[in-house]
Amino acid sequence: MNDLLFGNNNQAVIRKLADRSIKSDKRSRAFLLLTIALAVCMVFSIFLVSTGTQEEYKNTQRGKAQIGILGITDEQLALLRQNENVSWVGEYSALGLFYEEGKTITVAYGNEEYFLQQEKITFQGDIPQSKNEIMLSQNYLDFLGEAYTPGDTILLDLTGAGDEAYYTLSAILDEDKESNGYFVYVSKELAYDLAGDTFQVTGYTRLNTDAIDSASILDVSNRAIKDTGIEEGQVNLTEYFAVMSGAIKSGMPIPVPLLAALTAVLAATIVYGVFYSKITKNVQMLGQLRTIGMTKRQIKRMAGKEGRKYAIRGIPLGLLCGVLIGFIGCPDGFRLKTAIFYAAVISVMAFITVNIAIFKPVRVAMNISPVEGSKYIMYAGKKKRSRKLHRKLTPFNLAKINIQRNKQKAVLTILMIGLSGAFLLVTATVAGSIDPEKQAKFKYYPIGEIQIQVKNIIGSSFDKEAEPYGSSKLQLEGNPLAEQALMQELIKIDGVEKITSSDCVYMTITFPGGNGSITSISNFFPTLNKEQIEEKQFVLSSGTVNYNDMVAQNGILVAEDIAKVGDTLKIEGRASDGSTYAVEAVVVGTYNRASLMESSPVIPGSPYFIMAYDTAKKMTGIIDQTGVLTLEVSDEHLEDVLSAVQKIADENGKIEVNTIKQTISSIQKYYDPSIKTFYMISAILFIFGAISLMNMLMVDFQNRKREFGLFEAVGTTQNQLKGMLNREIGIYLSGSLIISLLGGSVLSVIVCGQLDAVNHCITLKLPWIFLLLLIAVLMVIYFVFSMYAKSELKKTSILSAIRDE
Repeated sequence: MNDLLFGNNNQAVIRKLADRSIKSDKRSRAFLLLTIALAVCMVFSIFLVSTGTQEEYKNTQRGKAQIGILGITDEQLALLRQNENVSWVGEYSALGLFYEEGKTITVAYGNEEYFLQQEKITFQGDIPQSKNEIMLSQNYLDFLGEAYTPGDTILLDLTGAGDEAYYTLSAILDEDKESNGYFVYVSKELAYDLAGDTFQVTGYTRLNTDAIDSASILDVSNRAIKDTGIEEGQVNLTEYFAVMSGAIKSGMPIPVPLLAALTAVLAATIVYGVFYSKITKNVQMLGQLRTIGMTKRQIKRMAGKEGRKYAIRGIPLGLLCGVLIGFIGCPDGFRLKTAIFYAAVISVMAFITVNIAIFKPVRVAMNISPVEGSKYIMYAGKKKRSRKLHRKLTPFNLAKINIQRNKQKAVLTILMIGLSGAFLLVTATVAGSIDPEKQAKFKYYPIGEIQIQVKNIIGSSFDKEAEPYGSSKLQLEGNPLAEQALMQELIKIDGVEKITSSDCVYMTITFPGGNGSITSISNFFPTLNKEQIEEKQFVLSSGTVNYNDMVAQNGILVAEDIAKVGDTLKIEGRASDGSTYAVEAVVVGTYNRASLMESSPVIPGSPYFIMAYDTAKKMTGIIDQTGVLTLEVSDEHLEDVLSAVQKIADENGKIEVNTIKQTISSIQKYYDPSIKTFYMISAILFIFGAISLMNMLMVDFQNRKREFGLFEAVGTTQNQLKGMLNREIGIYLSGSLIISLLGGSVLSVIVCGQLDAVNHCITLKLPWIFLLLLIAVLMVIYFVFSMYAKSELKKTSILSAIRDE
């Protein structure tokens, strides 16, 4: 018999049996396909959304210049543009700045490639070419309160020195957002006149290579500058390398592989449950196949082939849905090449996951003997002798007994739903707990919300008497922040609770960057007295502090990511005679900037280096080194105080105002992509969990029809059956909700704690909306399933239910 039925064309017979098994059970087929498709869709869409967010950030540098060449001449530019390794060169030079009604106006030169290719800014009209042509942004024109079009003549004080002249508005930049500063762009001819001998152009150069590693970029760069007279020291890498290589990312890193792995486990659990139910439902059929001669191996191959067919059909459907969600969720960051790569990887992993999920059910199928098949009662569970002589068969007790007889299934069901809810709450909690204000306070505003500092440039930098370190001159000759009149004005403002002065001096530090580049940063840096310096000893990651030694050898404390103890760094600033000093400062100690601001904060916050007060006095001659006044203001008066302080600053002319709101806005922009991604992942988890739960409940209901028929045969009413089912689903959902709340709470505290330790940007907030949505969905599932069960019980007769296979 064996040879007759299965000895010839085994593969064809097994394939046909698998196909017919799939076709014969439409409900199980639909549930399995939906489960596999949902799991693949979820993992694929999470990958696409998260990678799309980073690709969207890379768009800020995609196609831009990989290198900037400092001090490039016209002759060198001409030779560079002829080189086959160069695609285009954008020219830019900042000429100077001045202040106008609290706004910083920067005068600069840029050529067409700079705006269109490097800055990706469009404009109406033509780039300034002649001496009397200028280009303004639309937001600056709005600030001026006049309506202009390209070709109009405009009266403008170009340098802020009081010399108004008529210019032709050759172009208008398409920028309309209000800003704290605006640009005026001039022709190269006029730039030469304004800057004189100090005119220096930076050539932003796009090389003919798509390489993103620094070594390859610099290799092409060296070939491009060969025989042009440009030295290697003039070449610096732009942000292109760091962004495109992933060294700098947008927002918080998202543990996508972990999310994908957890999703795969949940999906495998569901597939296992549904496929196991299908196998046990068909035990008698499998026993009959064994009776007519089918071997264990053939049963295994048939069941395995059936499971793999589900995977082959469900995976493409999931990929299609996933790619649509990925594209809709992040269209600007969608990359076909990336989608194809992840589709291939996820397809393989999904196929393996399905095979793992069906492994045990397949073994159950192959080990069914003909006798077991004929005697098997579906959903019997493990037999357990009860010591109770009587049981009260109420709907609640029946529900409890049913859950207890298959504890493994019950535990898996509750865990699956509970963990889905927990992951939903974790991602929603992280997204809602990101607090830019906390990071702004931690890093830059440890005390107070408003900072007043000495202006580094008074009036206009085009003034011949203006100095690059003008703030040092003001501090030396008569520090405006030390004036009693100013302090009295500030104290009188309603809402100002406390004023704290901090010593700092405007200086420039130069240190080696990555890949051979040199970085120079000009800013106000803290200058601390002996007591303050010695307090920093316990936050140092290396080195020791001795104030007198620091003063004697021009020692400084620096951030650990820019130098190490024993290094010498170049510090520049204004000497007492007006000249620019340049000293080689010795690094005597290093610190982690986050640890410094956490344990012993300074103002200005998160500095690259700290200098001793007497060292700064020795170099600059400044005795009163007050550089910042910090105002602590009550929340309800912040706007009024800011307005009053800004008015005082405008009248003073020597001081400027910075507020925490500006910093919060910048930080918010940095985290917006991460927040968007977290919320999208939350939504995906939310939908996946809800559909998967309904899927599993309906499969379970269909597989128990014979059981319900037997209950009705012995006198159980449909209302009692409905009550039993309602209590079962109630137990499952309440257990899942408890796990979701407990697991979500614990995981949220752990994850948010870790993120806050690194970024100092988390204020734990309960995701009430998602929590209420989770509860609402569970309630909806309860009522939908209850209505479904009621409808199905009405449609199914006792006899057909008992005969159901």
